[in-house]
Amino acid sequence: MRADLTLALAQMTSTPDWERNLRGVADALAGAAGGCDLVVFPENALCLGSTATILREARPAAALTATLGALCRQHRQAAVFGGVAVADGAKARNSSLLFDAEGRLLARYDKMHLFQLEPGRPGGIDETEAYTYGDGPVAIEVNGWRIGLTICYDLRFPELMRAYAGADLVLCTAAFTRQTGAAHWEVLLRARAIENLCYVAGAGLCGSNPETGTRLHGHSMVVDPWGDVIARADADQPGLLRVSLDAARLAAVRERLPALQHRRLGPG
Repeated sequence: MRADLTLALAQMTSTPDWERNLRGVADALAGAAGGCDLVVFPENALCLGSTATILREARPAAALTATLGALCRQHRQAAVFGGVAVADGAKARNSSLLFDAEGRLLARYDKMHLFQLEPGRPGGIDETEAYTYGDGPVAIEVNGWRIGLTICYDLRFPELMRAYAGADLVLCTAAFTRQTGAAHWEVLLRARAIENLCYVAGAGLCGSNPETGTRLHGHSMVVDPWGDVIARADADQPGLLRVSLDAARLAAVRERLPALQHRRLGPG
């Protein structure tokens, strides 16, 4: 049987200052180093601001890989940086980057579903102003666990999660607004775990966007394959949420209720 997988979800605040945020990320890595298999950072951990700020602070892929890889190598810690602005022509890609403890980039997922909440209206949000759509799902094996990568708004689209059917863990790195998060965040995380018989871990940004005023939900949590919340962070406080994912529990739930084998619609 495979070993359990230990995670540290880094719930944190963010600012428009990329270098300041990078120092916060480095501190979180140092705090987690050696105590877990994978540190998971939320969307916009390295830059939070207006569309103009996101585009100005977007980095080329090679530069990001060098900087973040060096941090992981320095702290001997594998990590996922979810929701990093990667320069892409006139816009950027909203990318989740997974590095091993040697600083090697193992996987990159570009956010497929771009958030729009009352676009064009005062206080509205339209990520298409800053970002280009991603092309497809990405999964990677880490310590014998098959992991699917998603970012924030992706959580609302069960067809993406179903593309990861058979994955042991789906990561959702997020910056849910307080408005949408209060109503939907936990419900969606639990539903995706139940539907796909896997662990789902949601790392959430907390605080607020200093340039737009948008308040963020935080509430990082981990849900097991039965839909039980097994770890939950303080609502709006930065910190590391540590949790061990039980491989035996995963196998037991899948044996007890093998729903993925009972599908009548879908491939094949």
